[in-house]
Amino acid sequence: MSQYDIYNIFDMASSHMRPSEEQHVTEVVLHEAVIPVIFVPGVMGSNLKNTEQGGKWRVDDIWSVRGWMTKSAQDRKEILNPHQTEVDPEGNAPTGIKRRYIDYQTRRFIPEESLAKARGWGEVGKMSYGDFLVWLENQLNIDDDAEFEVMQKDLAAYYKIVRQLPEAEAESRANANIQTLGRFNFPVHACGYNWLQSNKDSAATLSQRVGDIIAGYQAARMDCHNAILVTHSMGGLVARYYSEVDGGKDSLLGIVHGVMPTVGAGVFYRRMKCGTEGDWKASQVLGEDGEEMTAVLAQAPGPLQLVPTPQYGSGWLRIEPEGQPNFALPTGDDPYTEIYLEREKWWGMMEPELAMPELETESPDRQQKLETKWKSYQSIIVDKVKPFHQELTNKFNADTYLFYSDSEDHKSYGTIYWRGEDISDRHLRHRAVLKNNQIGTKRTTQEFDAHNSRQVYQRYTVSEPDEPGDGTVPARSGSIGTEGAKDSLIVATAHESAYNDAYARGFTLGSILEIASTWS
Repeated sequence: MSQYDIYNIFDMASSHMRPSEEQHVTEVVLHEAVIPVIFVPGVMGSNLKNTEQGGKWRVDDIWSVRGWMTKSAQDRKEILNPHQTEVDPEGNAPTGIKRRYIDYQTRRFIPEESLAKARGWGEVGKMSYGDFLVWLENQLNIDDDAEFEVMQKDLAAYYKIVRQLPEAEAESRANANIQTLGRFNFPVHACGYNWLQSNKDSAATLSQRVGDIIAGYQAARMDCHNAILVTHSMGGLVARYYSEVDGGKDSLLGIVHGVMPTVGAGVFYRRMKCGTEGDWKASQVLGEDGEEMTAVLAQAPGPLQLVPTPQYGSGWLRIEPEGQPNFALPTGDDPYTEIYLEREKWWGMMEPELAMPELETESPDRQQKLETKWKSYQSIIVDKVKPFHQELTNKFNADTYLFYSDSEDHKSYGTIYWRGEDISDRHLRHRAVLKNNQIGTKRTTQEFDAHNSRQVYQRYTVSEPDEPGDGTVPARSGSIGTEGAKDSLIVATAHESAYNDAYARGFTLGSILEIASTWS
């Protein structure tokens, strides 16, 4: 617990020094209320610690995640156990806050690191979000006339160039935003959560945090009744569940979503089967093959809730053997039965053997343990994934603003193809053939062709990303919700670094101020 009162920091009247030509006349600006802005990170974006094993998932910088490059599938499974992990609040907090805050109870300045940690910034990955949190805090809490003028010009340019509004309208919206900025205090907080557990549980964590923050400012005699949420990726699902299912919307003025996998993303199937796509360094850290990913994900409801929902559409998994009929799944609106719980076919999403890297091949109770693992995974899909999808379908906060990427430069998995090649005539009759490349981007299968009375070998290779998006979420998912949103924007950005994009930042800042303008 911080030794400072981080809530008793606003004197609701603040002084502004006018320019020298006005002889330093002091203008007193009355702030009407405190509106906390709370950032909710995406999957893998919160720092975690294992309370029993002692391992940590820290996203401070490249050095903090480097150790994961050498961890085995078994190591990953043991450390990233949703039942043994909790949020680690001691991650490195970013620095660069321009405004100095005073604890009005003790009349002492609050050190920057103490303020950042107390606001939850140490709970989220500095490497991914640190620069954005500092930027947002500085933009929303300026107290100098010159900075107000600069922001007014920047916002006007954003509305004119990015939103392509006529100059007069761009100026008008920018001026309205500046007026709103001067009415309120906007402290920026963050809420980390255990991304391994169900997003339903994480929504409860968010609910507690929002309540605590509002109560903290109220205890400091501030007028504070509602917060604004800003989310990244899976954090959007957490926020929507809190708002629309758990009844948190009365505590919110609105939500800004960034690159949210609204109806899931095909890449999460691909990761279970083949490992992390794209950059080699990223795959080494997150899991380079199906075994390293399945060992963790098969026990983690949160990431499993990111697989495509029925609203994603049918036919997003295609099996194309050479010389045989192709087929696409799901055929209807049940990906749970046809893909996620398919156990007999090689293309089923979860392979129990990969989920248990610790299991010896010759273990006498091997089959029993594999069966137990399958039932545990099956329970997660049936009891936590499918109901979560159903409860969240078409539910959005009434004051939703969102941006997503529709970029050809950041192709994402929309449809996943397993393309086969008949290799029956290559003398591949040894058992070892079927074990090669069974955890990566290839699968070798053996089937009996009754028509020709022979064994047929097919080597399947998974396709490359095929649809515009952000490299993780295809536009077909990220765009869901735009029709009912108060505002939306297409930003050509990569997924993980979305909030480092200038257009995304402009949209986020403008959206926060437009949401705040509805306060009464």
